[in-house]
Amino acid sequence: MSRALAKALSSQWAATLYAAAVSVGLTFLLGRALGPAVFGEYSYLLTLGSLFAILQDGGFSTLVFRETAKAGLAHLPDRPPLLSLALGHLLAVTLLGFCMVPLFPLGERLSLGAAVIYYALFCASSLVSSELKGHNNFAAEALWRAVVRTATALAAGAALLFPSPGPLAVFAGLAVGQLLALATPYARPLRTRPKLGLYRDVYAPCAAFLCISAATTIYFRCDIVLLKFLTGDDATVGNYAAAYRLIEGVIMLATPLAHVFFRKLRVNLDDQGAFGRSFRLMLGVMIALAVCATLGGLILGPSILRLAFGDKYAAAEPLLAWLLASLPFILPNYVLTQGLVALGRERYYAVVTIIAAGVNIGLNFLLIPLLAAKGSALATVATEAALCAGLGWAFVKWGFTKR
Repeated sequence: MSRALAKALSSQWAATLYAAAVSVGLTFLLGRALGPAVFGEYSYLLTLGSLFAILQDGGFSTLVFRETAKAGLAHLPDRPPLLSLALGHLLAVTLLGFCMVPLFPLGERLSLGAAVIYYALFCASSLVSSELKGHNNFAAEALWRAVVRTATALAAGAALLFPSPGPLAVFAGLAVGQLLALATPYARPLRTRPKLGLYRDVYAPCAAFLCISAATTIYFRCDIVLLKFLTGDDATVGNYAAAYRLIEGVIMLATPLAHVFFRKLRVNLDDQGAFGRSFRLMLGVMIALAVCATLGGLILGPSILRLAFGDKYAAAEPLLAWLLASLPFILPNYVLTQGLVALGRERYYAVVTIIAAGVNIGLNFLLIPLLAAKGSALATVATEAALCAGLGWAFVKWGFTKR
């Protein structure tokens, strides 16, 4: 491993461990302070906000990362920079979101409005990360994420000091934290004038990335929404959300490795030998990590749940055992998806992901009425297995040939 790669990975892992620790601590604090019912309501609104954030991002964060690492789009002198187009898109879609808030029940409108603001600022922060990573400034990006996570956690924690805090207070705190982070010098790349314009060579890949993000978020998050819709039990939603937080923690630890290797794959795009070696190495690392995480979760997971959330979340323990079975598919899928995006095969990736999302929704509708939260966990495992098969087929068919 080269010194530059070691430095990039070490800084990214340090930032991820820090962000994970802070995120987990904040989640545990929210779970204990709000209780299962209110925590379930917060998780439901958070899921709705994250779904709309897909439109706010519009696929630009992935496109900025890819094109900054190795430009593939034709450079046109009359076309604004990608960041300007990304910010223009973000502002336009956020305004649309405010227009949609009155369509929801009265009691949810203020919280959803705050969530729309928070996710707009979250998407802006993601653009900063994409720009830094694309320029191989992984150490600076790691510090940036640490700043964002610290600011948002402190602000959200402070929001819990208000009498009878609820989702509105938490989202308002998260938004304030994002604003504080964006006021630092790290966000200097965003100091550009937003522009709107429908450029085919920009929005064609963005559309594919948007579909990918939408389908991925749907099959990662629709279980929370469907549990709320089909059971009407906020406590069940809260227990499932608590168990899934531990799975998300493992995914967070794998993310830096995927990002560092994605840039390496993109840079080696014209050298199939180097591309293949990096791909196989990363796949092996992810498989090993998945096995260790699954076994460790089965042994330590129940104790971590009780320690973190308290005895009120005892019903989450069997759900965690089922959800852990998805990790041997989720982590290798990370590598398969990064490889396809680097090769420019995002359209195939989008089709497979949309099919997987449809499978997940269908399985949730089928299994939740029969098995409640356990049904959602089984749907997650089945979906990730199907996605792994679909993504893997692309490399069997095309190998490492770029599109």
